[in-house]
Amino acid sequence: MKRLTKIGMAMLIALAVAGCKSKKEVTPSFINNEATRVTVPCVDASYDDADYFRDLGIGTSLNKQSARDAALKGSKEMILNRLGGMIQGVATDYSRTVAGQARADKVQRIIEAEFTTVVEKALNNADKVCEDMFQLNSGEFEAYYVIEISKKEIVDKTANILSEDEELEIEFNREQFRKFAEQRMAEMKGKRGSETGE
Repeated sequence: MKRLTKIGMAMLIALAVAGCKSKKEVTPSFINNEATRVTVPCVDASYDDADYFRDLGIGTSLNKQSARDAALKGSKEMILNRLGGMIQGVATDYSRTVAGQARADKVQRIIEAEFTTVVEKALNNADKVCEDMFQLNSGEFEAYYVIEISKKEIVDKTANILSEDEELEIEFNREQFRKFAEQRMAEMKGKRGSETGE
């Protein structure tokens, strides 16, 4: 019985050592310098700056136009997704500071809705910054598309709408709104820069 236990222990140790050895042999290829760095088209044109929000969309399809449409849609969605937090932040900051506790929730909802509508309209009329396309060996087309929307324009248009909105039930403070928007946009740019290694 003791001999069987010793044999069992020896087998477990052998398996553990073998397991460790096999793990060591599975090394990511980039450690062995087997990977090739890929340059992504249009990526250099896809970063925000002081005046514009930008992003890169990529689309793949057997049809050229479908690939392009998918890339454009992707670019719009990337910007909209990133701006979601900024819009919510501005609405929260403004409503808590200006509207007071009793009306803060209602004011926040109105600001978020109007801001989002303005951004979506801006995205539909966005300017193209970069476009590129390749045909893959599979026969598919891969499109790259970067658009931009003006930070000042979306803040100004939102402020104009809100200043005439009777549902707010408060006097709209354009300068306070702009201050919160600029602060949130600056935080967003810093965050994106740290994510992309800028």
